[in-house]
Amino acid sequence: MKGDDSMPEMDYELYMDTAVLAGKIMLESNAETYRVEETVTRILKKTNLEMIDAIAITTGLIATLDSPNMDAITVVKRISNRTTNLNKITKVNDVSRRFTEGIITIQEAYSFLQNIDEIQYDAFRKNLAIFSFIQMILIMYGGKWIDFIFLLPISATVTLITHYGRRWMVRPFILDMVASFIIALLTSFITKVVPLGLQGDLLIVSAIMPLLPGTAMTNGVRDIFKGDYMSGGAKVLEAFVIAIFIAIGIGSGLVIGGRLGL
Repeated sequence: MKGDDSMPEMDYELYMDTAVLAGKIMLESNAETYRVEETVTRILKKTNLEMIDAIAITTGLIATLDSPNMDAITVVKRISNRTTNLNKITKVNDVSRRFTEGIITIQEAYSFLQNIDEIQYDAFRKNLAIFSFIQMILIMYGGKWIDFIFLLPISATVTLITHYGRRWMVRPFILDMVASFIIALLTSFITKVVPLGLQGDLLIVSAIMPLLPGTAMTNGVRDIFKGDYMSGGAKVLEAFVIAIFIAIGIGSGLVIGGRLGL
């Protein structure tokens, strides 16, 4: 392969590796596909080559660098696991902008992306955020102090289920169905054995809030508005499937709880 005189040959592959790694992290974090393509393209444009292409879909990424005086470099990256992580998306965007503005070098950008997992929030903070979020939702919806107290064990249960489910790489819709089933069953039990006028429906609504696929739905709609109907439609469909499984879990829990006399 013949490199451009203005840049060593090895730099092309480094630029490609950096761009693809950035795109991979963003796709795995459930970023919008148009945003992924913009980030990959922005990094690759620093090579000043004539042909730069980036195509992102929900399950994969394709990037190409080409010029008349060199062999084309094309990378295809498969995306198998996805989870919503806005912190990673923000960090990658920050690296991309600092690199394109000349604040950091390509080597520094690549090194930062390789170590991005080391600067993420630890499990304790994530679990505390989920637990607190559920309790705050109850307050926002007008829950009473007695509801707040008896929501605590439900919040703790949801936090534990999501923590270990993600650690064991359980599929989101299965994890959400199991969590919602236990939420409904536990709520039925608590409202039955504690005759203090607890608002069972409010306990359930508050507890399922962290499970709802709001980010996936929003990103899917944004992709559709940007003209990417395939990726956008896939994300919207995924959000609907998760919502259906949550409904199945809640319904099953209430039915079984009713039959058990809860």
